[in-house]
Amino acid sequence: MKQSIRIITALLLWGSMSCSDGGDNTPHPVPVRDVSLEGGIGASTRAVINSGYKSDLDVCFARQDETGLEAGTYGMWTFLEATRTGGSGNRPILFTIPQLYKDNGGNTRLQGFYPAAGEDVTKDAFGGTVTFTVDGATDIMATPLLTGNTYSPVTTCTFQHLLTQLQFVCYSDKAADKWGSVVKIEITGVHATQRLALATEALALADVSAVGDEKTLTVNDFSDVPIETVADMDTQGLPDAQGYVLLPVLPVNGTKESPLHLQITTTKDGEGNVQETVSKVSLSIDGGVKAGVKHVISLCFSEGNRIEAVSVGVKEWADQEQGEIPV
Repeated sequence: MKQSIRIITALLLWGSMSCSDGGDNTPHPVPVRDVSLEGGIGASTRAVINSGYKSDLDVCFARQDETGLEAGTYGMWTFLEATRTGGSGNRPILFTIPQLYKDNGGNTRLQGFYPAAGEDVTKDAFGGTVTFTVDGATDIMATPLLTGNTYSPVTTCTFQHLLTQLQFVCYSDKAADKWGSVVKIEITGVHATQRLALATEALALADVSAVGDEKTLTVNDFSDVPIETVADMDTQGLPDAQGYVLLPVLPVNGTKESPLHLQITTTKDGEGNVQETVSKVSLSIDGGVKAGVKHVISLCFSEGNRIEAVSVGVKEWADQEQGEIPV
């Protein structure tokens, strides 16, 4: 009996020593297979942009997995349909086909973009690009490149605006009604074919428009806008900005070297005669237009057929009280 007790005691002592000597008590990461994301609408370095899309937004994610042949070597891109559920802030992103990380711990790269599909969107899985046609009304957004795996999953992403937005204030500094109202404003020479290269450091569109394929885009929600007379801007202030148009920032960036070209159609000719008149105005902005920024352009209609862009302001991308840009 005494011998049996000694053997049991020795085994207990040995077991306690083996647990304390050289043991690693650091908790190991718990593998996560499901790709689960939340996405928000992003911010600019010059203006807060949080348009708070209230409706569900159809988006697309490009996916690329490590091949397993060598770390950092990835296979071909695939494109995944998904929906960002409506609301402001980070909202759940639901993939049409649920996605899983690789069970071998290899990395998965994801990059989201909007619009997800349509005649104006071309996806290239081999080249890793998405090509858009800018129509002046549709927002184009993308997330930075996201990288995660089953041990270190990515959980959030931010869709950033890749176009610039223009709004217009129209007024006259003369008491007499010389111009009538503005029928429409058009932006000419727009390089509308723009390409997003996936997995690149800079999140920006590149111009790939063919020579001679430039477009003329019309300012949206802008028709027969009266030209208000502002005799004293210090006391009266300027009228509210009207309409909107979304434009690429390259290669026509709104600088003196590469100005934007406007065609403004009015119901009078600037001399008081009732005659639909088209005036051409060049628009340049200090520093050029910026992606993700709303530029408010003040147009002063003077006598003698003169229209001048007298000032340019920067505001938030969307005013929540005034609704949102259609998407």
